[in-house]
Amino acid sequence: MLSYAKSENTSVSLSSHFFNKQDISTEPMQNIVYGKATDGVELKLDVWPAKENSKNTLKPAIVLVHGGGWVSGDKGEVPHWNQWLNDLGYTVFDVRYRMPPHAGWKDEVGDIKSALGWVLENADTYKINPQKINLMGQSAGGNLAMLAAYSMGNTQLPPSTNVPEVHVNSVINLYGPADMTLLYKNSTSIDYVQGVMEQYIGDSPSQFSDRYKILSPINYIQGNTPPTITLLGTGDRIVPVEQGEILDKELAVKGVDHEFYLLPKVDHAFDINPGSLSTQFAREKVTAFLQRYNK
Repeated sequence: MLSYAKSENTSVSLSSHFFNKQDISTEPMQNIVYGKATDGVELKLDVWPAKENSKNTLKPAIVLVHGGGWVSGDKGEVPHWNQWLNDLGYTVFDVRYRMPPHAGWKDEVGDIKSALGWVLENADTYKINPQKINLMGQSAGGNLAMLAAYSMGNTQLPPSTNVPEVHVNSVINLYGPADMTLLYKNSTSIDYVQGVMEQYIGDSPSQFSDRYKILSPINYIQGNTPPTITLLGTGDRIVPVEQGEILDKELAVKGVDHEFYLLPKVDHAFDINPGSLSTQFAREKVTAFLQRYNK
């Protein structure tokens, strides 16, 4: 990882890898309701306000989508990312979305689109620049972030509530899959992956090939797809390298601004340790990426 970071002109520290401690200084506003679904469930998120550098400056936003294989997890799981983004000047909206068995197969991405629309509608309240709403997700959250951004306006995947469309400014994809059918077939953790995907989608691709296609971000890529950065480990035991490679290829073919980094021998959820070499690398690349598109 040290050698790879050097080859990518990225500064990382061994001492931070072994002795890192990040203080969480932001007090988030918790359980803000961003809508009510047709099943009556209140949809909630946490707001992590950006640090105030200037009271007159509108802040860029990050809508954060948690991972968990589409069937588990919750908002608030990665406070170190929220705090780090706050310190960079971004207000973070950390989203809870519905999951099986209480959610249908379109509900998860529908909830993310609803959260995006709510952020746009409340931009004045939270001092957000409505042109600078970004999406970030890890694992299943990375998949949902890409899917929400890439399929915006597609009538097959509507938001869960009555909100406006949002032109997503950029997407940060941390080890999220782009092709659901290939993931089902080729993950090296096949029992786990097939189990959670069948819970999420309803059954296997042989039964619901259309659903797997509709839920694959790669099928919505076009020239106006938001700029995307993807980070994936070559040792990822859940999301194969091919997922990043086919995404990289399709984004390039369609002329979409994008970056793709394959971290050597790094496993799934590599960023769980805020000080690890791989997390340091990811933060450096994400910082530069965000700065490029949020000037």
